[in-house]
Amino acid sequence: MPISDTATIRVIDPTALSTGSDFGTRYRIEALLGQGGMGRVYKAYDKTLDRMVALKVVRQGMMADAEALNRFKQELLLASKISHTNILRIHDMGEVGDVKFITMAFVDGPDLHHILQANPKLPFERVVSFSQQLAAALAAAQAEGVIHRDLKPQNILVGKDDHLYVSDFGLARSFEETNIQMTRTGAFLGTPRYMSPEQVEGKPADLRSDIYAYGLILYEMVTGDVPFTGESTLKVMYQRIQERPKSPKTLNPDLPNWFVQVIMRCLERDPVTRYQRADEIVLDLQGARSTVSTYRAGGGATRTVQIQIPEFRDKRWIWAIVGVAALFVAMFAIPQARHLIFSGKAAKSGGSGISGVPPIDSGRYIAVLPLQVLGDESQLGYLAQGIQDALSTKLFQLKDIHVTGTDAAARVDQKLPLEKIGAALGANMVVQGTLQGSGDKIRIILKLEDVAAGKEIWSQQFDGVTGDLFTLEDDIYSPLVSALNVNLTNDERANASVHATENIAAYDLYLKGRNAMRGQQDLKNVDAAMNFYQDALKQDSGFALAYAGLSEASLVEYREKKDAFWAQKATAAAQQAERLNDNSADVHFVLGRVYSTTGKTAEAIAEFKRGLAIEPNSDDGYRGLGKAFMALGDKDQGLQAYQKAVEINPYYWYNFNQLATAYSNVGEYEKALAAYKRVTELEPDNSFGYLNMGVVYFQLGKYDEAIPYFQKSLQLQPSSLAYSNLGSAYFYLKRYSESVPMFQKAVELNPNDQLTMGNLADAYRWSGQRDNANATYQKAIALAYKELEVNPKDTETLSGLAMYYGKTGNTTQSLEFMRRARAINAADVDLIYEEAIVYTLANRPEDAIKSLRTAFAKGYSVEEAKVDPELNSIQGRPEFASLVAEYGKKK
Repeated sequence: MPISDTATIRVIDPTALSTGSDFGTRYRIEALLGQGGMGRVYKAYDKTLDRMVALKVVRQGMMADAEALNRFKQELLLASKISHTNILRIHDMGEVGDVKFITMAFVDGPDLHHILQANPKLPFERVVSFSQQLAAALAAAQAEGVIHRDLKPQNILVGKDDHLYVSDFGLARSFEETNIQMTRTGAFLGTPRYMSPEQVEGKPADLRSDIYAYGLILYEMVTGDVPFTGESTLKVMYQRIQERPKSPKTLNPDLPNWFVQVIMRCLERDPVTRYQRADEIVLDLQGARSTVSTYRAGGGATRTVQIQIPEFRDKRWIWAIVGVAALFVAMFAIPQARHLIFSGKAAKSGGSGISGVPPIDSGRYIAVLPLQVLGDESQLGYLAQGIQDALSTKLFQLKDIHVTGTDAAARVDQKLPLEKIGAALGANMVVQGTLQGSGDKIRIILKLEDVAAGKEIWSQQFDGVTGDLFTLEDDIYSPLVSALNVNLTNDERANASVHATENIAAYDLYLKGRNAMRGQQDLKNVDAAMNFYQDALKQDSGFALAYAGLSEASLVEYREKKDAFWAQKATAAAQQAERLNDNSADVHFVLGRVYSTTGKTAEAIAEFKRGLAIEPNSDDGYRGLGKAFMALGDKDQGLQAYQKAVEINPYYWYNFNQLATAYSNVGEYEKALAAYKRVTELEPDNSFGYLNMGVVYFQLGKYDEAIPYFQKSLQLQPSSLAYSNLGSAYFYLKRYSESVPMFQKAVELNPNDQLTMGNLADAYRWSGQRDNANATYQKAIALAYKELEVNPKDTETLSGLAMYYGKTGNTTQSLEFMRRARAINAADVDLIYEEAIVYTLANRPEDAIKSLRTAFAKGYSVEEAKVDPELNSIQGRPEFASLVAEYGKKK
């Protein structure tokens, strides 16, 4: 409702508003912010709501102009229609006397025009930030059917932390309206410097006109000027409709080619050859072609995520990273355990010409990425992942298609270049897109890209409502399969139409549970996921996948708490899922993982085999089967299962990773080393490949040979683990003084890890710094107790306390903590070896020799024991020499 206040003095001319004066009873004028053809904008204090606002008034002479006032109302209606973080929020429209005004959010900062005047060429990282935010704002406006028509730097405000706000929708039009480019007096609507060719010619403007203006703004940010200049406006406008702009790279040679391509596609003279929608720009900026991996619009820096898993069966010395930038965090960031996990991406040579990317003639290897949300992530994120899940599940049923697992695809950094995404996932085709929503309406835009060719194969827009998500998923699947040029069998067509549930409310809750589990898997998120799954089951008690999700969540609780209650709950939920849907491979795989975790290895093998009978192309299933066979002690079948996973997808790094793990666990270090050499050949700039090669040399007792690989890893990317590994190599070479600064650096980068702190304490102790050692052991003990508060049955932490107490002379506590650890897991070879160290520290050599014999019999490294300084007091004993002679030959 318009605000009226006839009791105030009428302001005849808006230019007469002066600082400190009241405008009606509600507003006090603080300052003039700017002026334009229609009026002026003031900074004003809203006394009613106690906040600063921007107050726009219509200038004198426009009051009686019906068209001008119509535009004024249009700005309020259209701008308020768009809800987006990069669109300036409009508060209200009112009237004081005869003066019409709009109030809007006040942005305490300059507009982009003034920034460009002060800094003609912006730093590229800032350009990318502005570009991403501006594209997202345009996409949000276009999703609501709004064209701005006067996009220019003066209408882009820059607030705190370089947050952009698009303002001034006074010339905006809805898609449905007739687009008249000129007023009745013949004046152009818009600003000539930023007009599109069709606007210059007086032709109807649509959303692609905003895209052209966007391209001009990008051009100006990277070069300091727009591409067309001249002594008159008419000449500039003529050039725009007659000439193609010169590449910005001629003026700024440092620009990356992908960004130049974005600009030049925006500036195509023919609207048909431009980007057709702003969300396509969002995809190219955030996705395939962006090489600026350190920026996330509105959210600060994106870090390279390192998945940290202990590498070497020892007393917490040598560690490995499974690492691809921002990849597979929740899925593979498992509690620290002493088994070998390597990154081992490999591929056949030739073919695509891109390392790790399958040649297209080897088959279709597809990764479906989660949709990028344009809008409120908290409201739409679960839908984006749900659509990814649905498409992946449908594609998984096709015998001629290899599909990357959804959890793996969900954790790839979509700002990586397309070929990096393909290599990380072992895919030669990538499906990615955007999702926008308003109320219950959603718009999805998908594209299928050929990684090797670097080109788009297919793109399509889909509109629907959240209550009809099943139909929308089906509608997407059909043209996507056509674009893949796949001939479906009758069974495949039938299977594609089957839904996990027909209850949309249950499905919605299930997707929210999946979304919670894909976040950081702390217990708060896991609890939230369980609640969603349970609510889904209240809606549909026959929803098998909801039971499977409940089982997965309970399994996480069990791993964290080691409470048998959660193992029982995980088992019961998975078994119920299987009773409800025995034809789901996912259900069998979940039950297989439950059985593996709870020690029912034979049952696990049976479940993985049943799942693989349904989905024989599941490399994930074969990895689970391989793990189960290895746990059963069946080396041959375990290795065969891992090799089968590699055969199914020889381009997915994690398949090689698990095969290398298996080789290492059975002592076939040379084969594991060969896999890491392939990593360094395929990805010479990948620090993790060199780190893991160093780990294998370390396992072989070749500490001197390990050092250059750790150093190379540090050159490529400094990390706590690489510093710790290098320190460990120095330590085992008895170069203790050189190990200290390496461990100090590791602690500096990772100060809250008890194992890293314990390494440093050991280095201090053996380099003669007894006081520093004791103080550091106390820090490690304190950190370990904090970890026990989370999981009192964590054997890693219990054995750590046993070691630290033993090294500080507290024999009683040392033996007690080791007893507790061994009582929880009597078969763990690492604990057995550490028990030998604890007995040595307690001056019980006979018990130490007995534990060593058991550890060696289970495959523990004899080479490590030969040089471990903690075993100095028993290494000269005949019994020790006898053990080395006996088990050293079996290596």
